[in-house]
Amino acid sequence: MAAVINRILEKLTGKDDLERVAYKEDLALLNAYLKKRPVFIPQKPKRFLDAATFTAEQLIEQVRQDAQQLKNNNQFEPWILEVDGQKRLPVFSSQKHMKAFSSKISQEMNKVFSLGCISTLLENITKQVDVDFVDLNLFSKKSWEIGIRKKT
Repeated sequence: MAAVINRILEKLTGKDDLERVAYKEDLALLNAYLKKRPVFIPQKPKRFLDAATFTAEQLIEQVRQDAQQLKNNNQFEPWILEVDGQKRLPVFSSQKHMKAFSSKISQEMNKVFSLGCISTLLENITKQVDVDFVDLNLFSKKSWEIGIRKKT
């Protein structure tokens, strides 16, 4: 029943459940919600292709091969971006937002790549990686930056 209500609310507001919590701008509430709500975390692409050097068919084949390798690979390496000396982990509330990120960064880099992901609780990843910030829904209409405290 809750899933149906969430879908109805998303259709009415244009925001998924995680975005509705984040829009409240209450960090404690958002952190609590992220402890129980999985997010999509993109896998670091194995390679970036220059679309101009391939025919459409060759490019599709290269991306298909990369996607197959991602699917068969049991090791997950999150895609951590380095911006102005800061390590940033992009995470997404939906695959739709992750696709928007992929499209935008592909255009900015002028490269194409296969993008895999996992769906997990944020803390499962942040415990394992060294990042300064988490960017929720990067390159979407609204995104949120969450600072990560380093444990010493």
